[in-house]
Amino acid sequence: MADCFFLGQSRNQLNASSAESSKIVQQELLQRIRNLEDLLKKHVGAHAIVGGQAGQDEPVSPPTTNASAGTEADCGSNKSFSNSNNNNNNSNSNNNSSELPQSLLQNVGSLSISPQGHVRFEPQSSKLDFHLAQISASEYRNQVNSVNEEKPSGFPFGCDDPASRDRLLARLPPSRYCDALKDTYFRVFSPLFHILHDPTFAEEYERFRQDPSSVSLSWLALLFVVLAIGVTSLSDDDPLLPDLGREATPSANIRVISEQYRSAAMQCLAADQVLSRHSMKTLQALVLLIYALTHSSQPSWVLIGMTHHVAIAMGCHLDPDNFNLSLVEAEERRRCWAGLIMLHMIQKISFRNLDRQRLSRDVRLPLDANDLDLMKNSGLTMDQLRHPTGPTQMTYLLFKFRLYDIALAICNEIFSSEASPAVIAKLDNDITSQQELWTARYHSDTSVEPLPSQHFAHINILFGYSHQLRLLLHRPALNRYLTGDINDRTHSSRNRCLDAAKGLLSIQKTLAESPQYAPYKWYTAGLASFHAFHAAVVLTVIMMNPESQAEYDEIHALLVDALQVFQLLSSRSSLCEKGIPILTQLLEMASPQPQHMSILQQQQQPSQSELMSNTVPSPQDTPISLLTHGGSVSEPTFDFANTHAETIQSQLQAQYWVTASNIPWNNWGFLIHQV
Repeated sequence: MADCFFLGQSRNQLNASSAESSKIVQQELLQRIRNLEDLLKKHVGAHAIVGGQAGQDEPVSPPTTNASAGTEADCGSNKSFSNSNNNNNNSNSNNNSSELPQSLLQNVGSLSISPQGHVRFEPQSSKLDFHLAQISASEYRNQVNSVNEEKPSGFPFGCDDPASRDRLLARLPPSRYCDALKDTYFRVFSPLFHILHDPTFAEEYERFRQDPSSVSLSWLALLFVVLAIGVTSLSDDDPLLPDLGREATPSANIRVISEQYRSAAMQCLAADQVLSRHSMKTLQALVLLIYALTHSSQPSWVLIGMTHHVAIAMGCHLDPDNFNLSLVEAEERRRCWAGLIMLHMIQKISFRNLDRQRLSRDVRLPLDANDLDLMKNSGLTMDQLRHPTGPTQMTYLLFKFRLYDIALAICNEIFSSEASPAVIAKLDNDITSQQELWTARYHSDTSVEPLPSQHFAHINILFGYSHQLRLLLHRPALNRYLTGDINDRTHSSRNRCLDAAKGLLSIQKTLAESPQYAPYKWYTAGLASFHAFHAAVVLTVIMMNPESQAEYDEIHALLVDALQVFQLLSSRSSLCEKGIPILTQLLEMASPQPQHMSILQQQQQPSQSELMSNTVPSPQDTPISLLTHGGSVSEPTFDFANTHAETIQSQLQAQYWVTASNIPWNNWGFLIHQV
């Protein structure tokens, strides 16, 4: 009789313990039945109290410091999240997970780790499965060792002949350039998308400097991605650029060098057989690779799907409290999962793939804590980690996480049937609430010491995206106002758009002209300029139907300033280069003749901001706040008709302004024939 195989093990190997295993299973089934009976009684009582509310989906909580915390500072215990909060949840009927038996909560599976550091998640649902999982873990380690001798498949990253370690190491820049790009990444980008634990990477990098052949291929892939992202922050006159690249312009050099390092990272992952085995370095490299592709406007939707399944294969879809991990290891997992969810939301918005499908939110958000505070020798308690003072290395990512949730909700409304006034008001209030949280958090400890310039960059980026979301949210009502449907609601939306557009132009100008923000020129020339172009078109439409001469003059001066900023950034930004002739024509078109000077003459005059102040805004300046508009609603009194106003207004359709790649440049042909 042939043997039956399950999880790679022969049935004959289990005969000796089959009777004992059967008894274990029977006992567990009886215990489960009793547990289910108890749960049924409790659920009946809970439903009697809460009625129909228990089945409703809870909104995603804002990523505050209380939203993410481990049960103990070292995460050494294997306690579940619900069990650690029983005291807080006994009175909450909706939190049914807090009443689940501990045996069921812990019964999720185990992590199998090979000697090379590759991780695989082994799900389990019974004690017999646990026994088999241990056998499978041993078999997995044997399989990983044997796979090293097989010819790896690099799909979708490489070819049939993956590069050797020596060839991959040869693609690294000289050590001093490698150091500089690595330092740039951790100074500029790591606080924006804080996936890595900086001290851990620093230790690994030092070992790499001493012995390059000692690191794994997955870590080498991670290093290449770090270099690819770091190079995008270099200034145009940085001496590294001509040494590392041979392109004619700095922007072309940055693009080509970054592509080369991303390609090398993919080859490292292919050589490491990414489809069959994975480590935390593999997952970190994949998440940061998606981040790099997103910022380079490269397609990454398929890679997100693959990375999602790699994370599941490693058990990252489950909260780390289910496993016996250190606090640093647990937070690395939470950061990767949160980052992957954010990137997934960005792509859903870009593709207008706005279905309700979401990645699992069962994993708690990372702690709002600095990396050094997670170390065992920090001396901080978990309560102190949960309540930081001032912004941390994780603060920006957690705030942005919540903002993307709001963005997804807004896009769901504007791309579906017409949103109700109540929904628009709620989403607008959500944005306002987040803005108030940012201001309070980033300025919470400025009495002790000035806020670092990087945090001012972060808060400007957050406010910029929130202004962009307001333009998208209120666009339908603005269009109705411009077509004559004037009432309190449409007038309020018009003013919301006006204030948001002013805020976007102010942020772009501050980031472009202040030396403090030079390391963020990649953002200023990219996303900030896209938002500013959107704002300029909105202001042009409003300026063609202003409420007063004073409002017209103010908007016109702002647009003249914006055109100067676009010219300043045009050498680094193709979007600004394309936008300049459009903005020039819009200003000419919106200027009543002959009483206004030409655009060239206006640019030679002192701008509105120069008349107000001759100094560049310091990083201590707070981002522009929303203005208030009082008084009753009235018809516009400044009569200025423009034959192109309706055509320009048609360019404000929401699908054109979700991402920069969606701008239909050819649609502006009525202004100029070549953009």
